Order: sequence, then structure tokens, then C-alpha cells
Amino acid sequence: MKKLLVIGILCVLCVSVVNPEDIAKPSDKQQVTSDKIKELIKQLGSDDFETREKAQKELTEYGTKLIEQYRTAKRDKNQETSNNIKKEIEKFAQSLKEGTKSNDPEIKMRANKTRQHFYTSLQPKIAFQSSRDGENEYQYQIYVMDADGKNQKRLTENKADNEGPAWSPDGTKIAFASTQDGKVAIYVMDADGRSQTRLTENKAFNSSPAWSSDGKKIAFASYWDGNWQIYVMDSDGKNQTRLTENKAVNSSPAWSPDGKRIAFLSNRDGNWQIYVMDSDGKNQTRLTENGVDDESPAWSPDGKKIAFASYRDGYKGIYLMDTDGKNQTRLTEHKANNSEPAWSPILLPELSVLFAEEKK
Repeated sequence: MKKLLVIGILCVLCVSVVNPEDIAKPSDKQQVTSDKIKELIKQLGSDDFETREKAQKELTEYGTKLIEQYRTAKRDKNQETSNNIKKEIEKFAQSLKEGTKSNDPEIKMRANKTRQHFYTSLQPKIAFQSSRDGENEYQYQIYVMDADGKNQKRLTENKADNEGPAWSPDGTKIAFASTQDGKVAIYVMDADGRSQTRLTENKAFNSSPAWSSDGKKIAFASYWDGNWQIYVMDSDGKNQTRLTENKAVNSSPAWSPDGKRIAFLSNRDGNWQIYVMDSDGKNQTRLTENGVDDESPAWSPDGKKIAFASYRDGYKGIYLMDTDGKNQTRLTEHKANNSEPAWSPILLPELSVLFAEEKK
């Protein structure tokens, strides 16, 4: 975010599987669906390769639709529908689990692979900014990727500079800073890049939004008082309060999942390094100790790791470290600038556990 400081993310059977939408209204179709899922799992052990492939594809597509329906019901706070769909997901997961215990090695392997697919799909993602598609190395767009660096997708599509993505606690929104209306302002968009809306309307430069875990507060950096400092405000923009009080530049706040600490960037000791403080601004402590610039701290959902960006290998890459600064590891290999990592929360832990591998 330093540049913003300067200028102010089968059909294998004869009939198709029942549409997950039908599950919202319990009926005898659910038993038909359950029987078909079991039949599809048997098809995973077919002597015909194409049949095995189609069966696995059908299982994956069906489970994906179920989860999408569950997300929608949860978002719309439709408790009855979400409960019905969750029960069907539990049956689906149990059928896959039984498949992993099959004596047929092909069924066992493919059931395991399908189960792992859903477990992985329910894990956190990372939003970040990159200049890879910009007109120059300083024009950033926002992307999203899996936590292992796979499936990178662009979210913003404009000629402005877009930086500092931050996930809302429920994982449905991403706040970010953008110059699309001239001044650096804070915006919010859906997690897929749609519905981009401006939040701040003041004449100061505002950047680095960070949501509190309950979604009620947003920490941010602002040039409000003639120097870049960290502030906190209500999620509607009211009750802005300054946290840092020094002559250095302070930015990139990142709230810990428990809401007790805020990691941030500061050049108070010379170059840019990462610090942490209590949510009220007390007990400010330095985490990174090296001669190059480190920036963009982002807590993992469980509060055990902090992702960040660093120039230590010649160009800006994304790294990971423990919350005390130990075990720093590089994640990206692009020779373009990659920065502003932002973890999504584990949105559906009640589903993730259904597909988790059993501990031996």
C-alpha cells in the first residue's frame, strides 16, 4: 500500500440426478437422490474408464450445487432451507466416506479424491493485488487465489489503481482502496468482484481497510491529520478514532481473528517493517527484522499465521510467518509485484468437517 501512501481481490445413469433445489422441499425425491449417489459411487469402480470419469464428474457437480444452495440459504437467513440442504450434504459426505473404505481400489481412490476436492474448496482463499495485467508496474488490480497459490482469478476490471483487499467476516464482501473516482477512497465489492460501491466520501486520502471479526469495526489508514496514521471506525463510517500517535508513517492495519490485536506497517525504525499492537493502540511491538521492506500483514483465520509481502528476494513476493515473527516462508514465485495478501474466513466449518480426512 506504500504507493497509495505516497499519492495519498453425467450423465452416467439413464435419468439425471435430482436438482439440489428440490431438496429445499423435503419429499420422496430425496431417497431417490440418495440411491443415485450410491449408484454413482459404484460406477467409480466400473471397468470402463469413461464411465468412471463421468461418475466422478457427476458427483463433483452435484456436491458443488448442494454447497452453493446451502451458501445462498445461509446468506438469506433461510433456516429451514439451510437445515434441509445440510442434511442432504451430510448424507452425500457419508456416502463418499463409505466409498473411501471400499475394497475396490478404484472406488477408494476416486471417492478419496472427490472428498478431498470438497474439503479443499471449503478452505480459506487469499485476495491480493498484482501489477501483472496493468499498463505499468504500479497499476494494480485485485485477484483471488486458493491458499496454496492455485486458481488465481482477477476481480477488478478498470484503469484505476486498486489496492488493499480485505474480506468481510462472513466472506461475502471485499473492501479495498481505489483511485477510480480521483482521490484514494475505500470501496466494497462482492467476493466475485461484482457490485463495487464507494464507502468514504471525505477529502483526505484513506486506505488499507480492515474489518474486525464481528464486522462492526473497520480499521484503516488515513492522512486525516496531515500524516499517515491508523484509525478505527464503525462499519458505517462513524466514530473515527486515531490509534497511532507518532511522526512516522503507519498503515496496513490487519485485525486478529479474536479482535484483540492489530498488525500494521510502519517505517518508525527506518525501513518498512511489520508491527503488532492491542486493538486500543497499546503495546506496539515489531515483528520483522531485516534490511528490506516488508508490508501488508494479514492474519490467518485461526490467528496462528500472518501472511505479508516482502522485497527480500529482489522483487515483491508473498510470505507467511508465525504471529511472533518466526518461520518466514515464501508463497509466490511471480517476478511481477505481488502484495496485499488477505485471507478469507473458513466460511462453512460445519461442512468442512464433513469432508475432512479422519485422523489415524
